[in-house]
Amino acid sequence: MKMYQEQDFQQRALANSKTPLQIDPSDYQAIYFTGEHGVMWDFPYDENLHRISWQIYQNGGFLTSVCHGISGLLFLKNEQGQYLIKHRHITGFTNSEENLSGKKKYVPFLNEDVAQLHGAIFSKKRAYAEYALADGQFITGQNPFSPKAVAKILVDKLKKSPE
Repeated sequence: MKMYQEQDFQQRALANSKTPLQIDPSDYQAIYFTGEHGVMWDFPYDENLHRISWQIYQNGGFLTSVCHGISGLLFLKNEQGQYLIKHRHITGFTNSEENLSGKKKYVPFLNEDVAQLHGAIFSKKRAYAEYALADGQFITGQNPFSPKAVAKILVDKLKKSPE
């Protein structure tokens, strides 16, 4: 049985999850935007997630994502109204992977296109191959095969950063 299906885990962790309004960003060194198609409707325009992300970023923390989770980073802006991803090397679910998934016509936008439109330097590898990269405080993974690579980069950076 998977851990998330165990009753103890559900009662201890899932039943006590905090809402974004309950989060104090100063308690965190990173935020992780997970993937899958559904987050493309939840992450991009959530002002509370933007507030948390911006404060973590301002405090020198890391903004991380994998796959469609990049949608949580695409619309973040600084105080001057510039996209945080502008001139940053990032990756996420690619246009070709969206085509291969058969869901291109269902998603509200294509992550790769919006990243480039907002000034990011979008990098990618072969479809559905593990790939992650870091650029400053951004750590991003291309697809569902990349969470482990993102986590490794983040852990390495956290070990090196001052507390």
